[in-house]
Amino acid sequence: MAIQNVLSTAVSGLFAQSARAAEIAHNVANLNSEGFKPVEVLTVSIQAGEEGAGVSARRREPDGQAFGDGEGGDTELAREFVKLIEIEIAYKANAQVLRAAETTLGRAIDLVA
Repeated sequence: MAIQNVLSTAVSGLFAQSARAAEIAHNVANLNSEGFKPVEVLTVSIQAGEEGAGVSARRREPDGQAFGDGEGGDTELAREFVKLIEIEIAYKANAQVLRAAETTLGRAIDLVA
């Protein structure tokens, strides 16, 4: 795998996790809004190819189906915080991949120089 694919995958992973964090912020901010339907960011892996590799994040708004029990805003605060913890772990992992790629690239340049 070329270093640019590693970098592309890690950066797109960071963007995907940022989109998921924004989703949670939106859902929590509207927690008590009557009739609010929580949004969800769906992430999909992209295979290496002409466009590179990585993760695509798309925001999905429910089509009349609430995720909760139908009362109030239908956002479960505990579930949102669990997702936030998952996002933090994934974000840190992608940042670590970037650091490792930077170190590897630096060592390769040192070998050539």
